[in-house]
Amino acid sequence: MAVTESTDDASARRLADVVVARMGALHRSRRQVHLHGGPTEPTMLKIERGEARGLTPKTLRRVNVGLDWTAGSAENVYFTGGNPTPLKERTGIISGPPGVYVDAETITELITAAREIGDLAETETPAMRSAAERLDAAIQPLYARYVTQLLEANRRRGGALGPLVTILGPYLDRPIDPARDNEEEALYRRWLAGIRVDLDESTRQRFEARFGEAGV
Repeated sequence: MAVTESTDDASARRLADVVVARMGALHRSRRQVHLHGGPTEPTMLKIERGEARGLTPKTLRRVNVGLDWTAGSAENVYFTGGNPTPLKERTGIISGPPGVYVDAETITELITAAREIGDLAETETPAMRSAAERLDAAIQPLYARYVTQLLEANRRRGGALGPLVTILGPYLDRPIDPARDNEEEALYRRWLAGIRVDLDESTRQRFEARFGEAGV
């Protein structure tokens, strides 16, 4: 006697096929989808495996956000067997100038607070750890360039790098995660700080040229 696939199974498998294809087209991992506003990584894994049944409207809305689909796309795939509609262009709310000035003291306070929250989150729930990771990812663009310029200035002027490395240690020596970090920038900061990293000769020359140009 043949086993008939249930409606829930068919919906889950259909959504899995479309989601996996979209992730590949966007070059986004489960973590990256989550950081773009999508479901948590465990939920994304279930969706990819075709094991996600009884998905809530909230989860399906987050799928739309994380995969840059228009509202209702994931619901259309899951419930009616339709196709998703990609956003033409992901835009934000325009309510002022494209950027604002943030002073060094504020950036330093943000780095310190994010690090403290990250340390505290290690002993908390997975949801708290996930929130701390999202906070770190959100403020990284603020402090990344600042830290690079700070290290360049101190190296150029013969400043004491030791105290800086102590303060910035968690951001300089943590494993480089391609999903979170720009590998070139992360290696450059380590090189500026005098941290021993394995660099090929062409990369070393590129960093030396960049450092020289930064001082012009």
